[in-house]
Amino acid sequence: MARYGEVGVNVGSVGRWTRFVLGLLIVASVAMDFYPVTHAHSASSYLMMALSFLGIIGVYTLVHILIGDKLGGKSAWWGTLIFVVPAMFLLIGPAFDPNLQVGHWLNIPALNHPFMLALLFYVGISFFFQWRAKYGGCEVVAIPNFLFRKNYGSYCVPLLPLDAIEKMIVEKRALERTG
Repeated sequence: MARYGEVGVNVGSVGRWTRFVLGLLIVASVAMDFYPVTHAHSASSYLMMALSFLGIIGVYTLVHILIGDKLGGKSAWWGTLIFVVPAMFLLIGPAFDPNLQVGHWLNIPALNHPFMLALLFYVGISFFFQWRAKYGGCEVVAIPNFLFRKNYGSYCVPLLPLDAIEKMIVEKRALERTG
C-alpha cells in the first residue's frame, strides 16, 4: 500500500515539484535584482549579500547542531516555531516597520537590501535541497538537514495546506486500491 508518510517530513510528487518551481522563481527573482541592467550594485553590495548568505547558513547550521536532536520525536510545530518564525519575521517584518530590518539593528543601512536578497536566495536554494532530498518540512532547515543527513520535522507554513491535501489524496487512493 502506498503511503505518503508524515506531513512536515515527507513530501509527495506535487509538493516536491512545487518546491522545485518555487526555488527556480525565487532564485531567478534574486538574480534579476542583481543583474546589472536592472540595478547598479557596487562590489560591496555583492560582498554583503555573499556574507549574509554564508551567515544565514551558519546560523541555521548552528541552531541545527544545538537543538536539532532535541526536536526528534517532538511535534513538528516546535521545529516550525524555532526555525521558520525567525525567517518569516525577517522577510515580512520590514514591510510593516522599516526598523525591523537587520541593517537597522546593526546600524548598517546599506545591508538591508543585500541581506533580504541573501535570505530569499537561501530560501530558493533550500527549495532545491528539499526537492532533491524529497523532504517536506520547511525549506530553511533543508541545507543543515543535508549537511547532517537528518530530517527534522517542521512545517513549511505556506505549503502546509498543499502537503496535507496531497497526503489525504494519496492515502485515500491507496485505501481504494487495497479495499
